[in-house]
Amino acid sequence: MKKYIICFVIALGLTLAKIITFKYVCETDENWPEFYGFPFVQSTNTSWVFSMSGELYFIGLIGNTLFWLLIILFINHFYSKIKLSWLIQIGKIFSGFIVLASLVIIISELFIFDWRLKFNHNDFKLNYYQKDLKCERTLQFFKI
Repeated sequence: MKKYIICFVIALGLTLAKIITFKYVCETDENWPEFYGFPFVQSTNTSWVFSMSGELYFIGLIGNTLFWLLIILFINHFYSKIKLSWLIQIGKIFSGFIVLASLVIIISELFIFDWRLKFNHNDFKLNYYQKDLKCERTLQFFKI
């Protein structure tokens, strides 16, 4: 059970850190925020209000966290088959740093950034923007 909690913390940290993410920019008449997430849209860079706020989409966050969790559990499965003691020690030290970094990212995202939680990213089109949008998607690494 402890292994799964640690893997979940790492997956949530990777999701919130936007290490690998898609950037969606929609062409509209107005100045809209950019959407981020890999493989699902999970957040905006800013909201329509001010720069230290954003919208966090529940479905995208859960989907991306589960995506990263499956990848981490897959890597962990192969790591558990290793028999070399020095490689196991390096892996423990590396995973300790990753868990610590994930906790720092999760805590900073919760207390520094002002998130407004929405259910799905398509909700903004329901009553506000009725025509189809053309969004360009680009892959980014280490989005800061």
